[in-house]
Amino acid sequence: MAQVFDGITVLDFTRGMPGGIATMVMSDFGAEVIKVESPSGDRFRESPGSIQWNRGKKSVILDLKTAEGREQAQKLAQVSDVVVESFRPGVTKRLGIDYTSLRANHPELVYASLTGFGSEGPYANYKGYDAVVAAKTGRMMMFSGQNPRQGPNYVVVHGVCHSAATALIRGITTALYLREKTGQGQLVETSMLKTITTYDHISWIHGQMIAKDPVNHPPDTRVGIGRPNPTGYLPARTKDGHWIQLGNIVHRLFRSMVHSLEMDFIYDDPRYKTAPSVAVEHVASLEKMMLEKIQEKTLDEWMELFAGEGSDVAAEPYMTSETALEHPQIVHNGHVANAQHSGVGELRQLGPMVIMSETPGSAKGAAPEPGQHTDEVLARLDSATKTPANEGQEPMPKLALEGVTLLDLGTVINGPLGCALVAELGARVIRIEALDGDWGRQGLQGISVQRTMAGSEGVCLNLKAPEGQKIMHQLAAKADMLLHSMRPGAPERTGIGYEQLAEINPNLIYLYAGGYGSTGPYSHRPSMAPIAGAVSGGGVAQMGRDSFPPPEHTMTIDEIVAVSTQLKRANDGTADHTTAMVNSVGLVLGLYARERTGKAQYVESTMIAANAYANADDFFWHQGKLPRRLPDRDGYGLDALHRLYPAKSGWVFLACPFEEEWQALCQTIERPDLLKDPRFATQSAREKHDNELIEELTQVFVPREPLEWEKLLTDADVACVKAEDRGMYYFFDVDSHVRENGILTQIEATGLGEFWRYTPVVVFSKTAGKAGPAPIKGEHTRPVLKELGYTDDQITDFKERGIVDWDEV
Repeated sequence: MAQVFDGITVLDFTRGMPGGIATMVMSDFGAEVIKVESPSGDRFRESPGSIQWNRGKKSVILDLKTAEGREQAQKLAQVSDVVVESFRPGVTKRLGIDYTSLRANHPELVYASLTGFGSEGPYANYKGYDAVVAAKTGRMMMFSGQNPRQGPNYVVVHGVCHSAATALIRGITTALYLREKTGQGQLVETSMLKTITTYDHISWIHGQMIAKDPVNHPPDTRVGIGRPNPTGYLPARTKDGHWIQLGNIVHRLFRSMVHSLEMDFIYDDPRYKTAPSVAVEHVASLEKMMLEKIQEKTLDEWMELFAGEGSDVAAEPYMTSETALEHPQIVHNGHVANAQHSGVGELRQLGPMVIMSETPGSAKGAAPEPGQHTDEVLARLDSATKTPANEGQEPMPKLALEGVTLLDLGTVINGPLGCALVAELGARVIRIEALDGDWGRQGLQGISVQRTMAGSEGVCLNLKAPEGQKIMHQLAAKADMLLHSMRPGAPERTGIGYEQLAEINPNLIYLYAGGYGSTGPYSHRPSMAPIAGAVSGGGVAQMGRDSFPPPEHTMTIDEIVAVSTQLKRANDGTADHTTAMVNSVGLVLGLYARERTGKAQYVESTMIAANAYANADDFFWHQGKLPRRLPDRDGYGLDALHRLYPAKSGWVFLACPFEEEWQALCQTIERPDLLKDPRFATQSAREKHDNELIEELTQVFVPREPLEWEKLLTDADVACVKAEDRGMYYFFDVDSHVRENGILTQIEATGLGEFWRYTPVVVFSKTAGKAGPAPIKGEHTRPVLKELGYTDDQITDFKERGIVDWDEV
């Protein structure tokens, strides 16, 4: 079968996980990816996950420090469709492989650039390590409270890398889509500093509303800090000592869970009759009862009950990334695949990022040895001529996806946020909600929709009514794409099944954003954010080393409460955001495939696959694979050279993964004696004496302020930053570097007035992005229906009869 990127050649200059995953996905979907490495090799090949993210690629060694190497790189770019690079600002220009130089003789080139902190400003040359970006921006405060100590908490899952990888795929695919239509390539830019903003769906707007309107939005000490998961998201220990994650905050699911636990009696108790919403002072007693109840059965007994036909309870056991490779639904969906690798033998690894019916992806072979294809690839240069891209008949639009309409029937966070990321590309997104509005509008006066539904038009429609379904079908007939997150069977009952809508509009790209998928043993089951976190291995890893007593160990209920409380924070709720990013990738892949092949198709994204990808540094197995590196139990970091340290007032985060960085660190902090100390003279010695090195460096950092250390060490090219200890809102609201890189823009929303929001994650050189507000419930129902030909009287009648609705302004 055809694949999305058939015939596309990608020249990959990136290093590490973000670019590696992005080009791996392009390889999986048909692109030829040529990985350019230096004579000394890609240092990030030392990362265990590189065996996975380098798969399916060709490796060439070029010495870009020489004229010959630069000339070879330039020639390869001329016969490539896409160039991807992750150098620090200014490097590509010095090497003669910058966009301006390469496009001169190749106007069809799509050139993607990823930086750590943007191309301008005081942080432009900071190293873009995942944890450095997470610490600097306040992402680590999302896990504050996981441990008894105050301050930021190390983040294990490489969410910054995941957000950057998906942004690259989204941007490159959109640029190729435009090239197909216009014949023109362009520059695609993003930064890890920008992409991490996708994880902040609430603090940025909450902080502003408190400052702007303290009467309606009273002060809240947890702005920018992760909130404890609610009772419906309780982790619990089973009779046989295993841990299970519950995921039932929606009222219907919570009642089903309570019934399965044989705890219906709680609704006769005035303290709990409004559960899952109960007064703060009664939460602990309710959760303790639930924890005691879960102790009555083994893990297998509970899962047989929760996963059985007719059950409507979201629950999963806590797994590591490796054990998740055997999860029945992950196996069924093809989210894992077996391969043979010459170096390690059998390799179980991630399958394609999304499922596509007409242009399916597949892994294209093992990761190459450095330089394995140098002769083969360079031999082309003497005779290679790149087939010209489609000349196109259309002018370049003002907005990248101008004229594209997406119908958003997703729920809560991951569906709508994925669509909001597509709206940033310029698509028209029409948000379809039930008459009473989406569940995501609950809490904090619904202000979180300013991120999850940003840039959308709002329509409230009753899909249970025949007239509502008729309106839905009229919208589908004119649309290009549709996303929904209903479990199997529900779409057909409401008239939006794939076959039903394909008959109405055969050009409709249809994406099911599911928890588990449309078929398979768990497809009927509900899923919420912590479920994917538990399955993917992120929750267990975030807890750190030696955090769980062995199953055979007897625990008191108070000990269980303590671990459960910690696990609530560790398995944080950003699995939805991680999934949203993959949803957006699935949509643009479908759009580009339709432009190339003339065929629309069914696309499927799942929460379990998306979060497996976020754990791609560990979500694989082979004989002899090293165990995942885990932080200490107190959440400081992985080791002495990759961790948080308290400073005079506040915190710093230090990242020194390479030998020359360690040497520069010791010289800069005026401790050359550490270099000569036999305990620390080599990497293996430092690993053996890690606690002693932590003690030494702790004493070093305490006397000075965090920003003093940041200036001193980054000037020496050592990655050390002030770790934001209030939260993401506070960093982005006041930091001058943020404004210098154009990461904020002012908008106005109905009912809220003016405020800033994050600008689009991906920037194009020839087409603009779109940064709009979210609608109030049903705000655009009337104008959208008028577009369909309905009169004001008809629309008013629909509202009176419960077919449509909207909130009055």
